[in-house]
Amino acid sequence: MKRITLKDIVMIIQRTLDSMDDRLEGHGEKVAYIMYKLLKCQGGYSDEQILRMITLTVFHDIGVYKVEERNHIVAIDLEIPMNHSVYGYLFIKYFSPLSDLAEIVLGHHLYPKDFSHSAEIKIPKEALLLNLADSIAVLQLRFNKIDPRWILNKNSNYLLEEHKELFKKACDEYDLLEKIQGDTYLSELYEVLEKRELSREEIISYARMLNYAIDFRSEATILHTITVEEISWQICKIIGLDDYKSTIIKVASMLHDIGKISIPINILEKKGSLTKEEFEVMKSHALVVYKILSNMGIDDIRDIAALHHEKLNGTGYPFGLRDDQISKEVRIVAVADILSALIGKRSYKDVFSKDQVLSILSNMVSNYEIDKDICRLVIENYDYIKEKVKANTKDTIDLYNNLMNEYEAMLNYFDKISFVLK
Repeated sequence: MKRITLKDIVMIIQRTLDSMDDRLEGHGEKVAYIMYKLLKCQGGYSDEQILRMITLTVFHDIGVYKVEERNHIVAIDLEIPMNHSVYGYLFIKYFSPLSDLAEIVLGHHLYPKDFSHSAEIKIPKEALLLNLADSIAVLQLRFNKIDPRWILNKNSNYLLEEHKELFKKACDEYDLLEKIQGDTYLSELYEVLEKRELSREEIISYARMLNYAIDFRSEATILHTITVEEISWQICKIIGLDDYKSTIIKVASMLHDIGKISIPINILEKKGSLTKEEFEVMKSHALVVYKILSNMGIDDIRDIAALHHEKLNGTGYPFGLRDDQISKEVRIVAVADILSALIGKRSYKDVFSKDQVLSILSNMVSNYEIDKDICRLVIENYDYIKEKVKANTKDTIDLYNNLMNEYEAMLNYFDKISFVLK
């Protein structure tokens, strides 16, 4: 696996979110750059603290898959629902290396008027700074220009005086408005992010956060992602692949369905068979994965993630590859993907029995669709793999279910509580 930096992760996350709604294209990166300059003007932060906060800022809207909330976010001066802030907060808290910063995302659509001196939930002051950065980026998005008076004339209910001073300082010292209006900020932002290399654990953590946030719309989809990851890992161990290759396959398996962020929920969760037209839309997710992960120097991960629907006989998609054009790594995730779909419950099917699963896999081998050797190992170790999947995914599934419960509880509380800055 090549050296993967914060820049790589930020690009993957931003491209994935862009594929969901092009109205917000590049929004996270722009907000992150503004936040970067505001934090520099504020002072008192280490380089590592700034790096972590601007990374967080890139995906501050990761919870905003709901169409109605995206419509609010691209508007000006509307009261924005808390739903997506809660989504983002919970996924960052439980599935990212930035859990200690999650409250910043929770409070990024709050204003000074929303805080009191005694409250149940404490929000860092950086949340208000993120709100300011977000507001600046939205103004530029909507009007393609920013009059500084739009910011400086806000009253104290909506913007702290000290943050107005930071805004003026960032404009004077860093030409903030000229940079973001002229789109010259991106190379500077990436230069900063490129310096921070990620550990294996951080890469996996970010990939999980992205996947689970995308899959939040559909319980079946998120269970599928978790299961494909574990089945792929178990196949790697049975085959005897080294840790290097196994880790590449693990990361790719976690990213294999990120393209589904662009698929309408009515197709993802349709009860019954898809029409020909709907299936073509569904198939497009593989090409979206390929595009998101291209031109980043991680072609090995890209190909494993994007090509898992290819078939050895050439009938697969997105490129109709066949035979030796399909690597062993791709073949492993392809079998894991099929097995997960067969043993999982979906809106259109119940769980298949062991006999049904083994029969379907054998028929696919006979039709030269999937790798016979990998499939043979899966069939021989079927019960073992299922036991490992059940045992090794339990904690993650429990965490996901607890997250769902916490989400509902937090929304119910928001009408009754106040917030305090810390």
